[in-house]
Amino acid sequence: MMRRVGKPPVPGKTYRSRPGVYAILPLKGRFLLTAQLRPEVDVQLPGGGVDLGESPLQTLHREVMEEIGWTIARPRRLGGVPAVRLYARI
Repeated sequence: MMRRVGKPPVPGKTYRSRPGVYAILPLKGRFLLTAQLRPEVDVQLPGGGVDLGESPLQTLHREVMEEIGWTIARPRRLGGVPAVRLYARI
């Protein structure tokens, strides 16, 4: 069973699915991660949710630039996780 991250959905509240994309970026034989230190430590791959009118590839470029200041030279899709449910409050 996977550990829940964040607050559980609020009963009776309407949510919509929001796809996201994340980058696996090699760096000196390792992989680059981002860290959020507050309110608690959370380590993640660079990436995030796809905005309305944006392609997943555009999102990947935007998120990597916003989070770590890098540009991506030759991105390629490695796979996906269709069974994961991600929600955004509306």
